[in-house]
Amino acid sequence: MAQVIVIDMLEGFTRLGPLASERVDRLVPRQAACLRELPPESLVVFLADEHDENDFEFQRFPPHCLRGTEEAQIRAELLEAADQSGARVEIIRKHQFSGFVGTTLDALVNEATSRDWVVFGCVTDCCVEANVAELVYRGCAVTVVRDLVDTWDMSVDAARQVGLDEAYAHDAEAINREWFEHRFPAIWGVRVVSHWQDIFQME
Repeated sequence: MAQVIVIDMLEGFTRLGPLASERVDRLVPRQAACLRELPPESLVVFLADEHDENDFEFQRFPPHCLRGTEEAQIRAELLEAADQSGARVEIIRKHQFSGFVGTTLDALVNEATSRDWVVFGCVTDCCVEANVAELVYRGCAVTVVRDLVDTWDMSVDAARQVGLDEAYAHDAEAINREWFEHRFPAIWGVRVVSHWQDIFQME
């Protein structure tokens, strides 16, 4: 069996709203293929942003994935794929980058049969890193799957056009290179595999 955490693969980061990204949307078919191939009785935990209007995060980012909206829905293809594999599915709604703050995720991780976790989702340098760090702090062995993780890409001009500060500008290729080649393995000591098929070769 495998234990997988899927981070923020929501309508609001793929197809709808101010933080939607075509790069992240393109991850969905590969992620679904991976989930369908999980061994029976695997555990899949979906972490999902679900914000209230006054959440702290909106001091930095535009309102997104508000509670009860379509943006806050997990991509149906991924839920269906996990179900097809026979995995046990848990959904954790979160209000911050970390899925461990004010949720039941801590207990779920502590009660899991293994300390080994596979992590993928979005975005590389925010929610993925935050939750990788939380798992490492709890003594877990973490594998990040490179072809199932991405972040948004936006120039300074594009950020300004949608009313965002230029600090929101993002070079996705440079960020992914830095995080996968340096930060994840060197700072957090996690294993980075290139393709989702590599997960099963590790078994």
